[in-house]
Amino acid sequence: MDNNYCVILAGGAGRRLWPVSREEMPKQFLDLTGMGETMLQATYRRFVKFMDPMHIYVSTNVKYIDIVERQLPELPRRHILAEPVRLGTAPAVAWANSHIAYKDPDACIVFTPADQYITRTDEFEKNIRRSLEFVSTHDMIVVMGVKPVVPATEYGYIQMAEQPAEGGLSPVKSFTEKPDASFARMFMESGEFLWNTGLYIWNARTVQGYVAELIPNILPHLGEFVNLSREEEQAFVQKYYPSNLYLSIEQVFLERTQNVYVESCTFGWADMGTWESLHGISPKDNDGNAAVATRTILHDCKDNIIKLADGRAAIIEGLDNCIVAEQGNVLVICRRGDATRVKLLSGEAEMKLGEQYN
Repeated sequence: MDNNYCVILAGGAGRRLWPVSREEMPKQFLDLTGMGETMLQATYRRFVKFMDPMHIYVSTNVKYIDIVERQLPELPRRHILAEPVRLGTAPAVAWANSHIAYKDPDACIVFTPADQYITRTDEFEKNIRRSLEFVSTHDMIVVMGVKPVVPATEYGYIQMAEQPAEGGLSPVKSFTEKPDASFARMFMESGEFLWNTGLYIWNARTVQGYVAELIPNILPHLGEFVNLSREEEQAFVQKYYPSNLYLSIEQVFLERTQNVYVESCTFGWADMGTWESLHGISPKDNDGNAAVATRTILHDCKDNIIKLADGRAAIIEGLDNCIVAEQGNVLVICRRGDATRVKLLSGEAEMKLGEQYN
């Protein structure tokens, strides 16, 4: 029997890619690379190549159910786990893990963000299969890491307790989320650290033991969460889920590192959560300018990233190291380099101009 499952996490707002990523249509539902498919569709396609389609689920916010159904018409409606509120990744994976565990106690599950860019899909499949096989016989949590190539400050850094043999796993020694530039450089140069890809693999029974920490306010009622119909399960979540606190997987697992292993992977990875990431994977002209699905005329410009709405063109002179992004009723022009700055600008626009600008 095939006990391998995948849960695609697609409920975030994507504010670090504002204004292209908006509250009503965040990044996971956009074609950010100009390849003709959204990030959600690309993630689903990546897994369906080697996993039973009936074992793939999407965790999202209730307001995005219709979008998921349009973009993945082959996905059964009962495989969309719709959160009533955003509470971070920990409650989302707790619900998905419980949902699958009650159907298949021997399940081994991959949890993946919906907004990843993978260049070597064959190597990706090999890495995933290797970790799925490991957790099928070990009650451990595996996080997939990749070797840092620049001292990026927008990623988490996982310290390996030992250098694994090729294709092996190492216990996690420490974890640092989004360090400052000096620490990021030190981590990269040490050779002991990997970037956290946000891909987690475990067997369902292991993580069921952590439900009290992942989503504590639902634990007293978990006995009711057995043999429910889809409608009853959604009602259960609607009733008890919102009382929990915002919490990430990293806070529960990586920051304490017990029973957590990291696999050093080589599948070519980028997190498409920031403008810096999008600039990194996009084709660029001789001056380092990346125009993403946008027609441009540039004079005396260097190292910019430009993304305008369909049918729009950009004519720019004398601009260096900036983001030029437009979608709907918002145009943003700001300096590159600070991944959190765009998120702050989004919040400021909502506060001063109204939520229709978020």
